[in-house]
Amino acid sequence: MIMPLSQQRIAQAFVDLAACGVTEPSRLLTVLADHGNGLLGDGAAIVLYAPDERAATQVAGTGEELLRLARDAVEWGEGPGPQARRTGRPVPDTALDEEPARRTWPRYTARARALGYGRAAALPLRVGAATPGALVLLGSGRTPLSRELLGLAQALTDAAGWALQRDRELRESRALADQLGQALTSRIVIEQAKGMLAARLSVTVDEAFQILRVHARSNRRRLTDVAGEVVRQRLDLRGAD
Repeated sequence: MIMPLSQQRIAQAFVDLAACGVTEPSRLLTVLADHGNGLLGDGAAIVLYAPDERAATQVAGTGEELLRLARDAVEWGEGPGPQARRTGRPVPDTALDEEPARRTWPRYTARARALGYGRAAALPLRVGAATPGALVLLGSGRTPLSRELLGLAQALTDAAGWALQRDRELRESRALADQLGQALTSRIVIEQAKGMLAARLSVTVDEAFQILRVHARSNRRRLTDVAGEVVRQRLDLRGAD
């Protein structure tokens, strides 16, 4: 039986998604699956997510048999979840006991029906331009999953995708800031070393830089490391070519 959708429950779902944070995406996926379960009553919701092609697919939901089915579906490349993730498009409400589902998802359909589910749909989990996951909805019996429920489920999935995208952008921004900071620090150390060498050896700054670079290349070392040792007076390049 599908539960009636109250405004309070809908609002709470969005609040929970916004509040849980995405430092660990598994928490966000669990919140999404939990609210999907709440909307379906005696149905079930499963979330699939893989941040990139090299990463293992994460699965969130309730019930070990359902989670095992979701993992097997990923391995088979069958079922509404893998299809929505692959195409980036929603998989509409589908009767699992009818020919199209049995033909397209033979193993998935047999297992899902054995677990007591008669209908399935999936909503793509979009993160930016990519579709790394999906929310799968499974309904018991033959009652179709309503358009209202599917629309709300897509909205919740989109909210989760936006949160994941913000987290990705924040991490990329921090990584870029770290790289720029390291580059600036390296540049400062090199400039200091150039000035110190120029004064010690009575050469121009350009000549001092050439001495640093030649020494680093000859010893297969990073220029920044050589400059740092010069600044800390741990390396004496007097007499170096």
